[in-house]
Amino acid sequence: MLKALLKSDVIISAIIFAGALYLFFETKTFGSLDVFGGLGPEYWPQFILVSLMALCMGLAVSTIRTALKEKVLKTPKIKFTADNIRFIAATALIATYLGLLPIVGFLVLTPVLMITFMVLLGERSKAWIFSIPFVLTIGIILVFTKVMYVPLPRGMGIFLKISHLLY
Repeated sequence: MLKALLKSDVIISAIIFAGALYLFFETKTFGSLDVFGGLGPEYWPQFILVSLMALCMGLAVSTIRTALKEKVLKTPKIKFTADNIRFIAATALIATYLGLLPIVGFLVLTPVLMITFMVLLGERSKAWIFSIPFVLTIGIILVFTKVMYVPLPRGMGIFLKISHLLY
């Protein structure tokens, strides 16, 4: 039974809970606004982190209860099906996007991400693949930079020059 618990969701839940708890205490360092009845900049991150910790606790308790009832069966091994490989590729694509975003910038990198993601998900229409990413990127840039005044990552070097040229 202990072996099943150590291989199950309990350890992952504990790790995620500890990370969320650390980040929760980091949000205490956020500056606060002196607005009566207003929500400060720490409210939403704390709300999400507390929710995450509650879900981790629920998953761990549920797993322990199931293990105590001895209904824990052998966990199946991960099979590398097309769906699993597609999921791993999508996760790697998002991680790569987040890593390259400060270097390449939002304007250049986002259409590349969207095109790659659409191909990865199986879209076959070339019109959709090459129109939607550019229209959405332009729409996002207009909304965030012109309406909400939120700066998007512009990149470095030549990518910064391209960003300055276009917005």
